Amino acid sequence: MKALITGTNRGIGAALLRHLEAVEHDVLGTSRDGSTDLTLDVTDSASIQALVTRLGSEPLDLLVCNAEISVDKGLSLDTGFSADMWAEAFQVNIAGVFLTIQACMPALRRAATPKIAIVSSKMGSRARPVAVTSIDPQRPLL
Repeated sequence: MKALITGTNRGIGAALLRHLEAVEHDVLGTSRDGSTDLTLDVTDSASIQALVTRLGSEPLDLLVCNAEISVDKGLSLDTGFSADMWAEAFQVNIAGVFLTIQACMPALRRAATPKIAIVSSKMGSRARPVAVTSIDPQRPLL
């Protein structure tokens, strides 16, 4: 199985990468910081095009969209969560997922049984009495 996982520099992405490698699957991991197989910024068209070039004409059996950012860091919605922060989170956590899937569609279509998994944080569904302390723009994907 050929798999591509975004956001593998830590957490769930790193664990999933290690697991798939341990069971001897052909896996590519990505991160923005260059600490993985492939540097990928899901908000940058040149970076996404480099990913497509790297995939070449091979089929892709599994795409795991795991890359995300949490920019609010517990800030209050009314006083600390700026429009710029929201836009950055939306660009990575929503548009980045779409753009990654779109770019990988040709490789996915070449696979016999392609699969796409979108990983999201539980933080997107946590509401607190009186105030919302964390907003995860990736949550609407579920």
